[in-house]
Amino acid sequence: MDKPRILVIDDEEIIRNLLSDILTKDYDVETVGDGNAALQKVKETFFNLLITDLKMPRLGGLDVLKEIKRVNPYIEVIIITGYPTIESAVEAIKIGAFDFICKPFDVQEMKLTIDRCLERQKFNKNHFELGELITLFEVGKTITANTDLDYLLGQILDSALRLVRAKRGSLMLRDEKTGELTVKATRGLNEGININVRTVSGEETAYRLQGDSEEAYEGKAFLQIPLVGKYLYPQKDVFGAIYVTDKIFGGNFTEREHSLLCILADEAATAIENYKLYSQLQDKVKALEHTIKELNETQNQLIQTEKMAAVGQLASGIAHEIRNPLGIVMGGVEFLKNRISDEDGDIKESIEKIKQSIDRANNIIIDLLKFSRASQLKLQEVDILRIMDETISLIKNQAYLNAVEINRNYGEKEIYVKADPNMLRQVFFNLCINAIDAMPKGGRLTLNMYTSLGSGQNEKEAVVEILDTGKGIPEDILPKIFNPFFTTKEPGKGTGLGLSIVHLIIERHNGRIGVESKVNEGTKFTLKLPAIGG
Repeated sequence: MDKPRILVIDDEEIIRNLLSDILTKDYDVETVGDGNAALQKVKETFFNLLITDLKMPRLGGLDVLKEIKRVNPYIEVIIITGYPTIESAVEAIKIGAFDFICKPFDVQEMKLTIDRCLERQKFNKNHFELGELITLFEVGKTITANTDLDYLLGQILDSALRLVRAKRGSLMLRDEKTGELTVKATRGLNEGININVRTVSGEETAYRLQGDSEEAYEGKAFLQIPLVGKYLYPQKDVFGAIYVTDKIFGGNFTEREHSLLCILADEAATAIENYKLYSQLQDKVKALEHTIKELNETQNQLIQTEKMAAVGQLASGIAHEIRNPLGIVMGGVEFLKNRISDEDGDIKESIEKIKQSIDRANNIIIDLLKFSRASQLKLQEVDILRIMDETISLIKNQAYLNAVEINRNYGEKEIYVKADPNMLRQVFFNLCINAIDAMPKGGRLTLNMYTSLGSGQNEKEAVVEILDTGKGIPEDILPKIFNPFFTTKEPGKGTGLGLSIVHLIIERHNGRIGVESKVNEGTKFTLKLPAIGG
C-alpha cells in the first residue's frame, strides 16, 4: 500500500530536515523552502497533507493555504509557527487548516496530529469522490436523454470538462465517408482550430491547437479518451474521441480523473450510438410510411382503373344500342314538327321539350363513347403553358360573366411534355369550367405551372395546379369525385363523367391527378406529367 504523501514548507532548513527525519519512516515526505515552490509541487504531484510555516518571505503560509486549496480542494494542512496569535489561528482554520501547532513542537504530538489529519483527509477524499460519482451518474442520465446530436455532443464535452476541472477541449467523431476524425464540438477554442497531438518525450504528450490567428493553446496537461463502439459500430472500433487540456488550477491530470473520464466516455459512446440508431430507425419509419402511402395510392389507382374499365365496356355497349332507337325517335319528332301548324302551340311546345330531352340523351351517349373509346393517343411534344393559354382564351368570357378573376403563375417560360394536345386541352377545359361553376358569386381562379423533381433519379415532372376559391367539396364526397356518373351538380346540368374522363386521360399519359378541398375555402387539383428533358 502506498504511503501517504506529505509536503513540508519552511524557510528554515533545520525544521525541514527535522520533520523529514521523523516522518520519512511512515510517510513519503518532500520538502521545499518557500510557498511558490510548494505551489508548483502541488500542481505536479498529489499530496495528502501539507505542513507549512506561517511566516515565510514573499508568500506566507496563509496565502499558500488559499492557493493550494484551489488546486487540491481535499488536501489537509497543518500550520506551524513560532509567533502564534489568536487572529492568525482563527483565520487559518477558516481557510481550511486542520490544526495550528506552535514551535517548538513535541514530536509525538506532531505524529498524533498528522494521524488525525490523515484520517479526516481520507474521509473527506472518499466523500469528495462519492460526489464525483454522483455527478457522473447525473451526467450519464442527462446525455442519454438528449435526441439532438449537436446538443448531445456539447453536453458530453461540457460534462467532461466539468468532471476533470479543465478549461478547454474538443469532441471529435469519425467521418463516415473519409474515415478521418473531425471536430464536432469545442469549448474554450476558436472556430476553425487545427488540432495536433504529439508525443514529446516518453509518456508526456503535448496538445497544440492552432487557428487562423496567432493565438494558439499548448499544454502538457492533456487527456485523450477514445469513444469505442458497442452496438452500431463493430466491437472495440474507435469512432471518436474526447480531448481535454489545461486544468483550471494548473498541474497534471490525475489517474482518478482519467478513470472518471473513461467512464464518461463509455456513457457518451452509448448515447451517441443510441442517437444514431434512433435516427436510422426514424428514417426507416419515414421510408416505410412513404412506401405504404405509395402502395395505397397505387391500389386506389388500380381499383379506379378496373372500375372505369368495367364501366367503359358497359357504357360502350349501351351507347351503341341506345343511339340507334334514339335516332329513330329524333327523326319521328322532326317529322311531327313539320306536320303541325303554328296554331297548335301546346303540341309544338311539347315536341320542343321532347327534342331537348333527346339532345341531352345524345350528349350523354357522346360522353359515354368518349369515356369508353380507347382511341390511340396522338402523342407529340407540346408546351403545356401554350395549351393552358389556349384554354383560357376559351373560358375567359364565362369567367368574366361569373366575376371570376384568372391569375396565371408560370414558373418557367416553356414546359414540354409528350402528350395528345387535344386530350390535354380537354382536361384543362373541364377542370377550369368546373372551377368557375364552383364560384357562382365570383372568386379567383389560380393556375400554377412549374417543374419539380419526380420520384425517379434525375426525373422531372410538369406540375399543373388549378385552384379556386369556391364552395369546396365535402370530405365525405371527395374520394368519390372521379367515379363515373357521380356528380354534385343539379339534375340536367352534368353527366358525372367529366372528372372520370379527366382521370382517364391523365392516367393514359402516365401522369397522376390529386385533389384537396375545404368547404367554403376552395379546391385544388394537382396534375403531374413526365416532363421532357428530365
